[in-house]
Amino acid sequence: MPYRSKATVQGWIDDYLAAHPAYSSSITVLEKDFTPGPESGMVVVSLNNASTVTYIQAVVDDLGPRWLVTFEPRSEAMDLDAAKVAALAADLAGLAELCGYLQGRTEEAMAA
Repeated sequence: MPYRSKATVQGWIDDYLAAHPAYSSSITVLEKDFTPGPESGMVVVSLNNASTVTYIQAVVDDLGPRWLVTFEPRSEAMDLDAAKVAALAADLAGLAELCGYLQGRTEEAMAA
């Protein structure tokens, strides 16, 4: 898997945000496990319509290198009306697009 330091992943996020100025969820790139290294970039996304801790991280498994979205467990239920469900769905669609973008950048880096 290509080198994905915090700086590399931050550059990818900066490129994504420049191309998607309407993206409104807060994004932070951290050192995965707080240890700098070749695969250390982890992307934390604060959803606008849910307080669930959500992050995107790269993994390597039998399917090869890929980015996965992790939703941390919630301590309480979340009740939403139809409008709030639609707003949450929009958050999740943006998250899926961002995850796909990171996968594409990884595949481009591997091909180079």
